[in-house]
Amino acid sequence: MKKLFLSESLPKKDSGRKQICRVMKLTASFLLLCSCFAFASHANSQNAKVSLNKTQVQLEDILSEIENQTDYLFVSNRDVDLKQKVSVRATDRPVQEVLDDILKNTGLSFTMEGVNIILTRKDDDNAEIQQQEKIISGKIVDQNGEPIIGANIVEKGTTNGVISDIEGYFTIKIQANAELQISYIGYVDQVIPVTGNERLEIVLNEDSQSLDEVVVVGYGTARKKDVSGAISNVRFSDSDITALPNPNAIAALSSKVAGMKYAPTNSAGGDNMGSMTLRGKNAIPTAATSDKQSVNAPLLIIDGVISFGSINEINTNDVQSIDVLKDASAAAIYGSRAANGVIIITTKKGQSEKPVINVNTNWSFSDWTRQPKMVSNEEKFFRNRFYSKQAGGDIPGDAVWSMDYDKAQLLNTVELDAYNEGMYTNWIDEVSRVGFAQKYDVSVSGKSKAVNYYISGDYYRQEGIMKGNDYEKYNILSKLDIKAKEWLTLGLKGNFLSTKSWGVPARIQNATWMSPYSYIHARQPGYEDWYNSHPDGNTVSPLWGTGSDDSYLWTDKEDHGYNINGVFYAQVDFPFLEGLSYRITLNGQRNTGTRDLFNNPSIWVNTDNTAQMDNPSQFGANAGGYSYSSRSATWNVDNIFTYTKDIQDHHIDALFGYTREAYNNEYHRTDFENFSVPTILGVYKQDMAETVTVRRERTSSSSIAYLGRVNYNFKSKYYGTFNFRRDGYSAFASGRKWGNFYGASAAWVLSNENFVKDNVDWLDYLKLRFSWGQNGSRSVDPYATVANVRTIYTWFGDTNSGSALGISPSSLPNRALTWATVEKFNLGLDFSVLNGRLDGSLDVYTGKTTDMLMERSVPYPTGFQVAYDNAGKVTNKGVEISLNTVNIDGDGKDKFRWTSNVVFDLNRNTVKSLYGKDYKGKEADDVANAVAYGFDSYYALQIGHAIGSAYDLKKLGIFQSQDEIDNYVDSKGNKIQPNAVPGDLKFQDYNGDGKITGDDRHWIGDMDPLFTVNFGNTLSWKNFSLYFNFRWMQGSDTHFLGFDPNAFGTSMGGGAQLDAVEPWTETNHSDEYPRYGYSNSLNYLYWNSRTFLKLKDLVFSYNVNPRLLQKLDISSLRIYLSGTDLFTITGWSGLDPEDGGTIASNAASSRYGRNGTYRTFSLGVNLSF
Repeated sequence: MKKLFLSESLPKKDSGRKQICRVMKLTASFLLLCSCFAFASHANSQNAKVSLNKTQVQLEDILSEIENQTDYLFVSNRDVDLKQKVSVRATDRPVQEVLDDILKNTGLSFTMEGVNIILTRKDDDNAEIQQQEKIISGKIVDQNGEPIIGANIVEKGTTNGVISDIEGYFTIKIQANAELQISYIGYVDQVIPVTGNERLEIVLNEDSQSLDEVVVVGYGTARKKDVSGAISNVRFSDSDITALPNPNAIAALSSKVAGMKYAPTNSAGGDNMGSMTLRGKNAIPTAATSDKQSVNAPLLIIDGVISFGSINEINTNDVQSIDVLKDASAAAIYGSRAANGVIIITTKKGQSEKPVINVNTNWSFSDWTRQPKMVSNEEKFFRNRFYSKQAGGDIPGDAVWSMDYDKAQLLNTVELDAYNEGMYTNWIDEVSRVGFAQKYDVSVSGKSKAVNYYISGDYYRQEGIMKGNDYEKYNILSKLDIKAKEWLTLGLKGNFLSTKSWGVPARIQNATWMSPYSYIHARQPGYEDWYNSHPDGNTVSPLWGTGSDDSYLWTDKEDHGYNINGVFYAQVDFPFLEGLSYRITLNGQRNTGTRDLFNNPSIWVNTDNTAQMDNPSQFGANAGGYSYSSRSATWNVDNIFTYTKDIQDHHIDALFGYTREAYNNEYHRTDFENFSVPTILGVYKQDMAETVTVRRERTSSSSIAYLGRVNYNFKSKYYGTFNFRRDGYSAFASGRKWGNFYGASAAWVLSNENFVKDNVDWLDYLKLRFSWGQNGSRSVDPYATVANVRTIYTWFGDTNSGSALGISPSSLPNRALTWATVEKFNLGLDFSVLNGRLDGSLDVYTGKTTDMLMERSVPYPTGFQVAYDNAGKVTNKGVEISLNTVNIDGDGKDKFRWTSNVVFDLNRNTVKSLYGKDYKGKEADDVANAVAYGFDSYYALQIGHAIGSAYDLKKLGIFQSQDEIDNYVDSKGNKIQPNAVPGDLKFQDYNGDGKITGDDRHWIGDMDPLFTVNFGNTLSWKNFSLYFNFRWMQGSDTHFLGFDPNAFGTSMGGGAQLDAVEPWTETNHSDEYPRYGYSNSLNYLYWNSRTFLKLKDLVFSYNVNPRLLQKLDISSLRIYLSGTDLFTITGWSGLDPEDGGTIASNAASSRYGRNGTYRTFSLGVNLSF
């Protein structure tokens, strides 16, 4: 029988009827159904039956046997005699009847409170005892003021104890001058002396060591101290990071998990999962498009099953914890999808019989983290115009600048009119706004003996910081777990997500470079309500667009998404063999995405022409758009057997399973254009268009896997794990569909060795880990091994039409495509010292990826230019350090508490091979992609350097004088840049041919930082808490580079001007900006370091005193202010250095332009009752 007892003053539970009523007030019929389950389960617990056959044994032995056969827990006062001997013979009898019999002559009675059976003495003659005892009441809370449920409160040195209830309250009767010992898993134990009949409020601090913390591993769980792989755990429940105004739960991980990179928010409802990486890049993307970058993204698991939907399906406040499996040994069990690691999200469950209602809301405000600053000083603006036009020959060379210079020579006629009328417009401000967001969510949870439920719903609405960028979502989550039998557990989970985004953001290119001397609205009298199509007389308005689906004013665009996910599981714990269980999980997901886009005829209106404004329908022939829908259905089934066995000092657990997955997608698109009738109904009358094109596609794939894992440990000192997975994938051709992948790890807990225990008293814990593993990577499209076909017109038709429709291959198949293989090694160290004041981990890893899927050139006689092949080799290595410290060890209430965490990571990847050796026996670099697609979308691949290397000329500086030009010569004494003049860029003659050409481009650096450091702190005192985290990413001349060519342009003869640009002149010998009018004829991209220090996260919160809330039946109330990306210190020339945002190019180009990332402030409230 348990050794911790409850007193007879255990708080009474609400009746089942009251529970149901409270649930009904906040939810609809679904919640009522779950509560009915809980009530029915409670009734079943009253009728639990046991079988016993005992003769003259101690009462506590019989009670322990009843606990083993049921979910009941016996609790009693310390003066209850459990040593007296009794006998019982019962076969499948209700517990209540059995207790009536065995307690008949013991002088004891019992009452049933839910799953608790409380034993008391029948006689009330306790006067003498009561004179020596006193009753103590109190509440147990964590550092945030949240109640701790089930904390143990024991009179020190006795077995007299109670546990805290759902609201953290307790009442206990103890001896005078006794001490209370309070403990709870994951928190530091406390001993409290009690001197009077007082009411206590006790704050438990988190145990930074947390070695018994349970982490989620592949298809199961394990104690953190028993794990031999590289796993990071982040607890979300009751954590400050849930208060951060991030778009989803994953966004906050990069501050807590070493090696995690997640781009900052740059759009409303931003989901940057595709760009996320864990421990760098293991593979080369097959194309420059964003949908191909996910080849380096980790696998997402939610509540034990693979997620096929959006991360936005998960409300951050529903997350209990997130576990990150980093090394191949830990992730190998998930096979081909886990080549880049695994992120496992565990959502919350019910914690008590009393329904718990949580209400959360926050309001946030966003603007640019770094907005381009344009010239606003009138003198500087005209001076730049003057010298730029003079350099271009539009102003005589002997002219002298002054503010009296004729403005008509510097401005066009429209600009001049605007200047004379006092019109001045900051166009970036004009297309931007303070983005307001609001979020509301509510959850109801609870449990009984046999039922656990959790239901939540949330609503989120966000305005982007660019006009025309809006997002809205509704989300519902429901979970139900039923203990149907002692050996059978059933579970059901449902999730629904509805999203909507609408609008087209204004063009940042036009906004950046539009002249400030311009008109926002039309200048024609009577048409002032029209926005001006050409504000400066030449350039299209950033609000107008170019007619290419990009008009804030005239393109109607609306996206909808609907995701429905259902999970069912059944677990059988076989009663005939202890430790053996079987679990089947069925997961089905239906995702639907639709888009409607229509370009109105008004896009082609010129507001200088009143006739066009009077009748925009005259451009109906140009109007058009498209509609598409994409519907995908995915299901998978997992069949998992597990077996656990302890044999003296040996522990063994094994897992074997079979999993199957199927995917099907239906895509339908209609393009339409050319209207001869009014288009007021837009996409809803697309059938009236003269030209309509219909397209339909279907994609299907399936996969199968067999998997196994065996764990062993001896005396909790020596650990070993072996993984195996055999994956099959339908996309590969016959004979190549299957791949076998292995993993193994070992660990040694040195702190459990006697020679360490006896000699190092400051060491709490020390574990050495080593792992090796393989993962397959199936980064191929479902039909990559077969030829695609297309329609084509031929001239071999009948004589009337002159052509005929035919079908021809559109791609060259390769049936030899097979699995890429990622192999990794990891050496790690976990430690804790000084009684938990300092703990952390150190990991060193290395790995390689072979047989990646890549495009290769093929001979022209084949009729194709490229084909996919398994080629190339990439290595990846790095170091990770995580440290947690308790700097000031107060309780966070009356005594100040300060904790810190440091997360450091360093990563390097290297392209070792691309296509093999050529006929000369040499490896060839791939720089063609950089030239063909543009440096802003794809970088060169070069042997011996990182994926995405900077491939360009090497800038040595700026020529400061003619002497410097004359002295910059080759080995023969010839000038290397003979046509240069002072103020021109000076480049390295890399190939030594005595001249600067495109052939001098070479590797000049890479995009990855030297290292990343996150430094977080939490300060708590008197119900106040402050959490803040700084992020430092370090670059150099060759690391963490970014290109930003438009930030250094010195041709300012038209449009707007960047304030930071100070061109080289005879009196300003800049080494950063070239002279006025410099022509960048070799298209150098102006690379510079993106080193930065940023206040990434901030949360300031206050927990209202619980005593003030009791009358309102409120358990807790927390108010907080929070923010992300609050300020940045950097020398980077562009926008946010974290994602390398560049200054937009000229208004006629869509290259380089990047919308800004978000700096967000939030005000929120968390309420529980």
